[in-house]
Amino acid sequence: MGKGDMRDMDIEHVLRDHFETEASGLRAPRDPWVWLESRLEPTPSPRLLGRLIGMLRVPSYAVPGALAAVAMSVAAIVAVVGIWSVFMDTRYQSHVQSASGRDLQGAQGIMGLPGPQSVDYGGAEVTSPSGPPDAAGPEGPAGPQSRPAAQPPSTTFRDFERQPAVLASRDNVSTFSLDVDRTSYQLALNWARAGYQVEPDSVRAEEWVNAFDYGYAPPLNRDSFAITTDAFTHPLDSRKRMVRIAFQAPEASYPDRQLNVTLVLDASASMSTGNRVDIAREAAESIRRNLGRGDRIAVVHFTYEVIHDLTVEHSAPDDPNVSWSIDRLAPHDSTNVQAGLDLGVRLADQARRERPNAYNYIILMSDGVANVDATDPFAILESAGDRDSRNPLRLVTIGVGIENYNDYLLEQLAQHGNGWYRYLSTVEQARQTFSRDNWAALSSPFADQTRAQVTWNSEVVASWRIVGYENRVTPDETFTQARKEFAEIPSGAATTVFYELDLREGSQSDAGPLGDVELRWVTPSTGESNRQHATILGRRDIGFSALDDPLLKMGAIVALASDLYSSLPRAGYADVRRGLTLLGHELRLLEDRLGRLEAYRDFEFLLEHITRDLDDGSRPSGYSR
Repeated sequence: MGKGDMRDMDIEHVLRDHFETEASGLRAPRDPWVWLESRLEPTPSPRLLGRLIGMLRVPSYAVPGALAAVAMSVAAIVAVVGIWSVFMDTRYQSHVQSASGRDLQGAQGIMGLPGPQSVDYGGAEVTSPSGPPDAAGPEGPAGPQSRPAAQPPSTTFRDFERQPAVLASRDNVSTFSLDVDRTSYQLALNWARAGYQVEPDSVRAEEWVNAFDYGYAPPLNRDSFAITTDAFTHPLDSRKRMVRIAFQAPEASYPDRQLNVTLVLDASASMSTGNRVDIAREAAESIRRNLGRGDRIAVVHFTYEVIHDLTVEHSAPDDPNVSWSIDRLAPHDSTNVQAGLDLGVRLADQARRERPNAYNYIILMSDGVANVDATDPFAILESAGDRDSRNPLRLVTIGVGIENYNDYLLEQLAQHGNGWYRYLSTVEQARQTFSRDNWAALSSPFADQTRAQVTWNSEVVASWRIVGYENRVTPDETFTQARKEFAEIPSGAATTVFYELDLREGSQSDAGPLGDVELRWVTPSTGESNRQHATILGRRDIGFSALDDPLLKMGAIVALASDLYSSLPRAGYADVRRGLTLLGHELRLLEDRLGRLEAYRDFEFLLEHITRDLDDGSRPSGYSR
């Protein structure tokens, strides 16, 4: 611990306790300033510092001299506290640029306050705040809502522009890959917990929507999806309609399907920030612990090159060399993701050839800050590409950290590497994400190359717009092709998509079909291609307030709020704030029915956070592009 890592309040409590209980028994050292300076370097806790001061007791006959020495000690200590406070304020200013006031939660990651704790709802692992008892305020779990959010650290995102409305008379077909990621929502909630502004470019509306469990009914058949459709009046514009289409995969298990897992662990210097190494190590160890006897696991560490001394080729999960390698994860030098994945792919391909019936997962744990060799996701994938599509290697990316974090690289590696992307912010979250039950579901894919195509009835629908899915919308002609970037859907997972519609005049109250949806996927265990159809139905005249399903209403609010916020700064700040305010009102009307859910309270807090912090857009974002 350095001088800047101890809070002023800690120092104040130490001094107060000390002078209230022990002043009469103190003997000042010859040079109190030097003595106190020497105490700052070796990482003392406030309690330890109190004990060290308390060791300076003297006999009763020395009290008069000691009192004089106390006065000198007080002056010296006060001077140290003053300098310390200036140093802390300077250090804080370098991290947080805020015009007035500072949120305690905003200082959490900088000042070393207790970190967030994991909350699991519907499979979406998101952190909730912890810390001092007064950290939570009456207006939400993060405290008072009147203070401006701080500019977050540099993080790399890609701005995918919102999908425009399309005239159905010109093009009535919408094609997209399904999505089960939810990292964008987790990142936004964690930033809000820490008091940071949420960067609009970080918001992928589909990942916010798919972070929640909507309680869909399971499919009747274990070899197909359950497809649910709903239509209702748009909550922000009564002239428009919204349609929800949901795809629920069955709970399926493959007890005889063995796994080959290759862990690729980032051991670069950037992993030294915060507790990134601890999180990655716990995630890796949790995966190892929850593998079966017939599974195999390999470990690769990389910095500017692979650390060959720590490489373990595929072995049984209980091989002590595997645990030994995971335990030695530590930060070193630069980041060469390409080198790590190149070796990981070679090891995984070798294991695939030796065990052709096993599923093959390459799991990259990193902050994504690649700065050696290839740093573009497509160049990295080209270098480490999988050339065998019959039993693909599934590239899973696990992101850790907030500061200096590359969301774009990790998200694109997973999307185009036939895998999925998760974000972990605590050790406990890592443990829960890869618990036995969660890992069993995540490593049991029900469908590969999963995509949907919606064909709108152009006699009823005047125009349509998909909400989110900007980087998952694909040309219509690709729908018949099995492509890697089309999603892998784990057992029991659900995907939800919302559309905004303008209906033709006279069609607003008709109950007929709005269109059709077709789903295509590949069965992972056999390579068989599958198709499924459904008709898009729903009462077009039902008002939003009249909907009886509170989870459907919450999903629509999540979709529209994230979509609106992601439109900044192109959209007007006043218009976005007005829309978010109205959505916040609709969300609060659901409190009686959903307020008991942690998911509801978390989103209510996040929506208030992004609404409150909107201004005229004059502040720079502080993000790299």
